[in-house]
Amino acid sequence: MIDLHMHTQYSDGSENVTTVLKKCQEKGLDYISITDHNTAEVYKELKNINVKEYFKNKIIPGIELNTKILNIPIEILGYGINYDKIDQLIKKTYISKIDRNLIEVQRLYEKCIDYNIKLDRNCLKRYDVNNFASVFFHKEITKHEENKKLIDEEAWGDSKIFYRKYMSDPQTPLYIEMDDLVPDFITACNLVKQAGGLVFLPHIFEYRRNAEKILVHILRNYKIDGVECYYTTFSEEQINKVLNICKERNLFISGGSDFHGKSKPDVEIGIGHGNLTIPTDIIKPWIGKINLY
Repeated sequence: MIDLHMHTQYSDGSENVTTVLKKCQEKGLDYISITDHNTAEVYKELKNINVKEYFKNKIIPGIELNTKILNIPIEILGYGINYDKIDQLIKKTYISKIDRNLIEVQRLYEKCIDYNIKLDRNCLKRYDVNNFASVFFHKEITKHEENKKLIDEEAWGDSKIFYRKYMSDPQTPLYIEMDDLVPDFITACNLVKQAGGLVFLPHIFEYRRNAEKILVHILRNYKIDGVECYYTTFSEEQINKVLNICKERNLFISGGSDFHGKSKPDVEIGIGHGNLTIPTDIIKPWIGKINLY
């Protein structure tokens, strides 16, 4: 069994790297990849510890990069990267997390006001620049019951769904323009390639009503190496759909839980919500094409 999609404190996960490695060992995983957002710093820490003390099997150096397509914020996964090189490239391409958070929170505040969402007076004074705008404003919005008439039930209960359904969808009044905050799809893919990695499209169905058009547009217009076909929230029907696409188009296959620790308390390493099983065999066609940690 494998898990090629997880996060640590270096991005938006709650756990440090040794805790993550211990959990991977407890689950008996054969291969793992830590894929923090827009940073590979975790792999530099690994050089300073005895990794085998915590996890005895194989590690694929990985990263998750924010990008955009069709004006919609999405992500890509890079596997087998040179982590020193990609961090150098990222510093030249991405603004800092804090700068992005400050810009995003201000834009979302203005959208909320325009959309007649009730907020506490001077709520921005409570904002911690290390937190995502979506997480902060989700808490602020859900303090006021009258906002329920403007936010659907699913998004009301989960800040990540709120981000996907409202902030990331150009068809909604809370959509946040990202053109000046993250690089376009080709630029992000090229960073992975320059760092010697393979480009995979993750969790496509998390993009909800935009999923189909994003997938079709990318497959028609860009070259990627593979698709994340096994994911915590995917149904069996969705898994089979992307597996068939990979078979038809000769694309590689990956899978991951998207573990974040306390940030996603119902998602566990290796098993997601409890029923995720990612077979090791799926990486056989591409594992020999990359360098392991």
